[in-house]
Amino acid sequence: MTGRVLGHYRILEKIGSGGMGVVYRARDERLERDVALKVLPAGTLADEATRRRFRKEALALSQLNHPNIATVHDFDTQEGVDFLVMEHIPGVTLAEKIVAKPLSEKETIRLATQLAQGLVAAHAEGVVHHDLKPGNLRVTPDGRLKILDFGLAKLFRPASETAVTESLTEAWNAKGASGGTLPYMAPEQLRGEETDARTDIYAAGTVLYEMATGRRPFPQTQGPQLIAAILQQAPTAPRRLDRSISPALENVILKALDKEPERRYQSAKELVVDLQRLSVPAPLIAAPHSHRLMRWTRWAFVAALAVSLALVVATVPAVREPLLAWVGLGLIPGPKNLVVLPFQAIGGGTQNQAYCDGLTETLTAKLAKLTTAHKLQVASASEVRGRRVTSPDQAHKELGVNLALTGSFYYSGKMVRINYSLVDAKTLRQLDADTITLPESDTFAVQDRVAEGVLQMLKVELNPHERRVLASHGTQVPLANDYYLAGRGYLQYYDKLENIENAITVFERALSLDPNYALAYAGLGEAQWKKYERSKETKWVETARQACERALSLDAKLAAAHICLGMLYKGRGQYEKAIVEFRDALEEEPTNDDAYRGLANAEENLGKLDEAEKTYRRAIELRPYYWAGYSWLGAFFISHGRYKEAVEQFEQVVALTPDNSYAYSNLGGACFYVGRYDEAIAAFRKAIELHPAGVYEAYSNLGTTYIALRRFEEAVRVLEEALRLGKLDYRVCGNLAEAYYWAPGKRAQSLEMYARAIRLAQEQLQINPLDGDAQILLASYYAMLGRKTEAFDHMKRALHLQPDNPEFLAHAAVVHNQFGERAAALAWLEKAVARGHSPAQLLTVIELDNLRAEPKFQALIGPK
Repeated sequence: MTGRVLGHYRILEKIGSGGMGVVYRARDERLERDVALKVLPAGTLADEATRRRFRKEALALSQLNHPNIATVHDFDTQEGVDFLVMEHIPGVTLAEKIVAKPLSEKETIRLATQLAQGLVAAHAEGVVHHDLKPGNLRVTPDGRLKILDFGLAKLFRPASETAVTESLTEAWNAKGASGGTLPYMAPEQLRGEETDARTDIYAAGTVLYEMATGRRPFPQTQGPQLIAAILQQAPTAPRRLDRSISPALENVILKALDKEPERRYQSAKELVVDLQRLSVPAPLIAAPHSHRLMRWTRWAFVAALAVSLALVVATVPAVREPLLAWVGLGLIPGPKNLVVLPFQAIGGGTQNQAYCDGLTETLTAKLAKLTTAHKLQVASASEVRGRRVTSPDQAHKELGVNLALTGSFYYSGKMVRINYSLVDAKTLRQLDADTITLPESDTFAVQDRVAEGVLQMLKVELNPHERRVLASHGTQVPLANDYYLAGRGYLQYYDKLENIENAITVFERALSLDPNYALAYAGLGEAQWKKYERSKETKWVETARQACERALSLDAKLAAAHICLGMLYKGRGQYEKAIVEFRDALEEEPTNDDAYRGLANAEENLGKLDEAEKTYRRAIELRPYYWAGYSWLGAFFISHGRYKEAVEQFEQVVALTPDNSYAYSNLGGACFYVGRYDEAIAAFRKAIELHPAGVYEAYSNLGTTYIALRRFEEAVRVLEEALRLGKLDYRVCGNLAEAYYWAPGKRAQSLEMYARAIRLAQEQLQINPLDGDAQILLASYYAMLGRKTEAFDHMKRALHLQPDNPEFLAHAAVVHNQFGERAAALAWLEKAVARGHSPAQLLTVIELDNLRAEPKFQALIGPK
């Protein structure tokens, strides 16, 4: 091609090549400038319609104009040759720049900031790159980074799910699904799911990792192993490879590389902000002031729920859900603490992924039945789902496990290949692995072989009865079982209505194939109840009840059927009936977490607090090495003002799970309530140290503690970080609004933040109108804005839901006091203390300072 003329472009020399064509330096003889001319492979544009589409999209890309993006000038066809004309950029690719050694931290941050700024500009125009990698980034002689081929991967993207599968199968080391290059592809690209700007952020994180460490996050070179690593494994922490890398840079890299798009930076702009902070380092938490500390109470500890305690928000937190943590131990000697991470379906559709999710839940439940006899602790599937845990490293940090089972299903024709491995969740060392290839239709063999293989890895030997239980599937019809597992998988993500509807559909298909499938009826009842919770259409209550009762009529000893009915009864306020069902479930499955929590919650709602406490203690006695029981009991104590006892429980959780960030966050919250503020601060800081990019609850609780101590400027700094990590949590917004309100010169900012907290809390109430926490905190937010009607309305709703909650009663006092109703405020404070609220904590509530001289207030807090 050298010397050839295409239109008014004279080709001078070849400067590169790749899957999207050969690149030449050419001379634009019309404008007298050098350009980069990319000649597309012959046959890329098969017909004129395709060529018109390509031209239209290429010209749209030419509208991108940013100093960190290589401009697309033109697209043309000459003499049967299709080519793109782009800005010619002198210099070297980033791949060439880092081939010898990693970059300095300063240079890494400088170039990464430019990369992120280019992404901001492109994403603002709705353009996603889809193929970021060092080879597509060019560094000019004056140090400017330019992103090449922006948006071009989209033009070459496979057009169907079949194409995605073929690209993964046939080009392991080249292009993958969605036009990406395999080592830099995000997990959602590999799964063939929808991609967006966060997919580019993942790739940018991969590039950042490579600039800082000199190696890729996942060094595997073979396609299947590399895909499995991207989907299931955590990258080695950069500081393990190079201790000179700062913790702050490591945090940025790992957040960008999170496997869950929701947990990454949500925009390139957020990434830019963090990178710019690294350019001008400043401590996140200022040194303590030397003045005398004054006490306060924040009222909304950010509960790391599903694993944590309570969120420090606008007055006392109400912990309604138990906290989950774990127990960490050694591998084979001593108790084993396992999590079964979601298996990934590669090359299959959404129902195949739902099947994998259902298999994960079922395998978890079967292994959990073995815990008592074999010293095996298994994190429940609901814990994994609630925290969106996807990697061993994350499981270790958030659930405290020491072992993780990861796996993937690769569908090819009528066969399925299952790769699974046991990983040390702390060191990330693979301990064992196996691969099974079976006909896709042989669903029972798939489940049995995986379960048997896992138990061999764990060195667990079963007796004959246990083997029969493990091999039981509830049906003899393979396809019915497939539909059942898919239904369980869809229900793992019931936050989306379409998943609930899909679950109902596949459960019904399972029952059409096997009308006596009790497990499928129990699943159908659960799905129909969740449909009622979302739609509030009462017809679903009756259909759910019928399905649950049908399951019981088919198998009176089926724990899932009893839990299904217990869930319905509890949801309808029929707590006595719910208690019976949950107890029956525990007779059949003594280690079932859902049954324990359901039973204790029903007992608590009936005011049978002694019985609820006994239920939690039975769970602990049965599994003394299992962290969750201690966490549930600690949360129960917090809810009822028994703070010293709560501290003891959370100290036990920390002892069992010393690397669990949520355990420390919970302990900090409990210490806060007993006035041990230094210990609370130390615990929150430890939680942040263990998981700096994920525990926004700990940041929020630390900020709340600073507010309690009147250290408002420190509170603002910490709570702004909490907001960055948990920007959709109304409690974090409320806490930050409170800090702004009292911090010098920031009251105007509090108004905007209160409005944001109100909007997010209202969205929560649309999902669950019976959320008492959201109701009472809305009352506080409206009170701080002087909106009495709304404040009193939400206060009354909250107190109707939980009339004896001491935290809610204290909130009511604050609301009345905000509107000058001192007598009413004092009356509510008396009720709060009578129900177990800490009198000493009232001194920490700045909104109550005007009542301190009142005799009734003095009587409540007692002698100094």
